[in-house]
Amino acid sequence: MTVDAGAFVLDGTSGDAAMLGGKGAALDRLIGWGLTVPTTGVVPASVYRLLVGMPAVEDLLGRVRAGDPVPAEEVDAVFAAQDLPPTLTDRVVSVAAEVAEGRTLAVRSSATVEDLDQLSFAGQYRSLLDIDPEDPEILLRSVKLVWASLWHPAPHSYRSTLGVDDRDIAMAVVLMRMVPARHAGVVFTVDPGGTAGAARIEAVEGLAESLVSGDRTPEAFVADR
Repeated sequence: MTVDAGAFVLDGTSGDAAMLGGKGAALDRLIGWGLTVPTTGVVPASVYRLLVGMPAVEDLLGRVRAGDPVPAEEVDAVFAAQDLPPTLTDRVVSVAAEVAEGRTLAVRSSATVEDLDQLSFAGQYRSLLDIDPEDPEILLRSVKLVWASLWHPAPHSYRSTLGVDDRDIAMAVVLMRMVPARHAGVVFTVDPGGTAGAARIEAVEGLAESLVSGDRTPEAFVADR
């Protein structure tokens, strides 16, 4: 992989969470272990850092860190208005097309600090589904909106409560192609209900977005591990 590019396809040679974020690093390790993983692209955290170094974003984040209750809509607008160099955006568009293979994309958050041993960031950051990779404007805006979610009021407050230093966090973006899911869900490798030696599977019809957002009650199964 070319780590200084605007985006690249994972090949199992890194697993570096500082560059790929938590999700990206985990996927890269799976590839490196020889497991079957769909073609996955990543916009590395270095591109996020380039954007947050732009004056308008620096001013915005200064307000957020100072305790100004900046609404999520304003954060989104400032991030979306920034222009990245064409060499980077062209690469993002190219990798997205390679990953999609004619399908739409999931544009997923992959923060450099998430799902730690003692802390869970599940549901804190934005991921966007069914994004058209052939529309560069929509694709690039989606990437910026995922970055912006790092600074929405709820996750910023959550990090502050937990004592996580904002200077230690950045956001990569994972690009994965969508599948026409009949059912989807979540697997807990340790049953949250407390059943020893068991995993818990929760599933709904269609995409799992309604499950993880809490809008639907899933079917649940407990299985021995």
